[in-house]
Amino acid sequence: MVFIMAPFLVSRADNLDEQLTKLQNQLRSASTPLEKATSLLKIGEFYLLKPGENPDDLLSARRYSQAALKISTMLKSDILTADILNLISKIEKESNKKEIGLAKLKQAIILYKKAEMPIRHGQALMELRHYSDWSKPGMLERIRVVKEAIDCFVRAKDKLEEATAYVELGDIYQLQENSTQAIISLRRAVLLYQDVHYKNLQSVYNLMGHIYTATGDLKNGLKYGHLAVDAILELNDTSVVAATTYNRLAVTYSKLDRFETALNLLQKALTFSIRNNWDDGTVQILANIIDLSIKKGSQMNPQITFLERFLASNYDKITPYVKYTIEEDLRMFFIKSKNIYKSKFYLDKCFQYEPEGNISFNTHLYYDAVQYYSLIGDFRRAKLYLKKMEVLKNKADDPFISQQYYQVSYKTDSALGNFRNAFVDHIKYKTNFDLIKERKSKYELKAMAARYDLENKDAEIKLKSENIKLLKKDIASQNEIVLRSTKLRNLTILAMGILLLLLISLYSRSHIVKKYSNSIAKKNIYLQKLLNEKEWLIREVHHRVKNNLQMIISLIDSQASYLSNEALDAIMDSKHRIEAMSLIHQKLYLTENTSTINMQIYINELMSYLKESLDSGKCIGFSIDVDEISMDVSHAIPVGLILNEAITNAIKYAFPKEQTGMISISLKYFNQENVFLSIRDSGVGLPKDFQPQMVTSLGMCLMYGLATEVSGELDIDGNQGTSVQLKFRMPKVFVDRSLQDEIVLENC
Repeated sequence: MVFIMAPFLVSRADNLDEQLTKLQNQLRSASTPLEKATSLLKIGEFYLLKPGENPDDLLSARRYSQAALKISTMLKSDILTADILNLISKIEKESNKKEIGLAKLKQAIILYKKAEMPIRHGQALMELRHYSDWSKPGMLERIRVVKEAIDCFVRAKDKLEEATAYVELGDIYQLQENSTQAIISLRRAVLLYQDVHYKNLQSVYNLMGHIYTATGDLKNGLKYGHLAVDAILELNDTSVVAATTYNRLAVTYSKLDRFETALNLLQKALTFSIRNNWDDGTVQILANIIDLSIKKGSQMNPQITFLERFLASNYDKITPYVKYTIEEDLRMFFIKSKNIYKSKFYLDKCFQYEPEGNISFNTHLYYDAVQYYSLIGDFRRAKLYLKKMEVLKNKADDPFISQQYYQVSYKTDSALGNFRNAFVDHIKYKTNFDLIKERKSKYELKAMAARYDLENKDAEIKLKSENIKLLKKDIASQNEIVLRSTKLRNLTILAMGILLLLLISLYSRSHIVKKYSNSIAKKNIYLQKLLNEKEWLIREVHHRVKNNLQMIISLIDSQASYLSNEALDAIMDSKHRIEAMSLIHQKLYLTENTSTINMQIYINELMSYLKESLDSGKCIGFSIDVDEISMDVSHAIPVGLILNEAITNAIKYAFPKEQTGMISISLKYFNQENVFLSIRDSGVGLPKDFQPQMVTSLGMCLMYGLATEVSGELDIDGNQGTSVQLKFRMPKVFVDRSLQDEIVLENC
């Protein structure tokens, strides 16, 4: 059975033209040298990774990378320069200029190290490993480089890159046949992948299962093989990784003689291999199918028929390598099965490749030819191919080829009766057989030693894990005891400290409280004295204002005795206005509250004053409906003056020629913050063409101006008597105070 190495896969963009256009647009829109160099670098990477082997792509990649390098040299950016050198090294390697590529890569590594960029430094080192061959010194160099890359990823705390490097390290160790170190590296990779919740573990499990199977630990080989299959099914992986996973698991089952299961797995592997056009994998999987077919004989005829049909239907599609490998496998099967017709058919097919065949291919070809012609009794031709096989045996000096030669040689001589020669050839056959067996035994002993090392390592790890668990429990219990005693000590100290601070605080607090109580008492006395003085002064101000207004009224009265007609009316209107203001100041100094006016009381007194002052013998009734509303001076004076103007005009002009009527005054809340003032009479009203805004009389202008002063809306209507309405918003402080006064009155 043959194992298959899984190739490294590179993801490709679905739409390459769209991706290139996007990168070129970024280059055109670049506004700084750094942006331009970065765009050039990305386009160079695009051409390098572009699928296919078009030489023009490499030329484009080199042109863009060189342009980026020129800009980077001017910018003196170590990181950018290192990125560009890294790209150039890959381009040179693809162009088979490995020496130049290696030199550029080493320059990039030096710059990454200088710039302290551990992730890029590690990635460059992982690229460097490809420059070492697969000889023993080359593999040792690969191991050194990969370990150095791991150190970089550890410093950068990049677990994903570290895990990938450990997978590579495990792969190199298994190629060195150092199974123990390979498994240790791969286990470390799995733990790191699991830490970052990375699920694509099928390749790692696949490799671990392969190594365990190679060392003879079939139990773990099955375990990790099935873990790889589970990961493939979960992630719906249809890549060549699926092909190599099913193939390797089939090898494990074949070693357990479970051929049916192995065959089913090989068929799955073949499906994925063909789907991904993986020629090497297809050949090896088919070889494993033939190997099973030979072991099971006629039971495998349906599978052999499938292979023949596959070869016939895909003859023009598959490569010559796949083609002659399948034909070689079928030839070997039919000769083993002694199928004369099919053996001759595929033997002739394979002889077409004889001129190009290498020693191994032609040796097997001649070996099968000798067997075939011996089978049909044509010993002359059998001897002819035996001589050709002897030439290759002497040239190759390989015990496997020698064993095959002497095996068919002694059988042919025995059939011809040349028993002496047959005896000599049989001894030589046994000598080479024993040599191969010895080599195989050494390999098996080496595999057993590796398995023993792995088991010892597992046992050592298990013992260490148990010891660690016991130590952790012991440490945890000790920590618990220490923690409890520490907590108790700390709590005791804390309680004592808090108690001491509390006592100090209480003493200090009592002293401070006593001190501040005395201070506050003195300040309160002083503030009360200042408040009393302030209220006295405010009352005195209002008193003097009222006296001054009364003096003005007296002067107006004195002047009025010398006036008549319109002049007298005008000066008397002014008197009433001053009286309205004077009444407000009188209320302020005669009441306890020196900041607000009770409008209910004020309106009643103003109404009485105007009724007495303007009494002309008319029979006019008055209706007053006022809520318990308090206003400050800034609102009370404008409202009082509007009341004065509206009531004076109603008394004077609403009821001509001794006409009786009613004047209604209302001051109400119509929501919690807005106040509605209404002065309505039942008199003759205003002319139909009357427009209040167009009237230029002092009284009308005064009312509109006063309405603006309280931010209110004044509306004058002359239908069915005259109506003066004012809506305005009360300041919240006075609204709250008025509402509180209402509650007090209701409670009374």
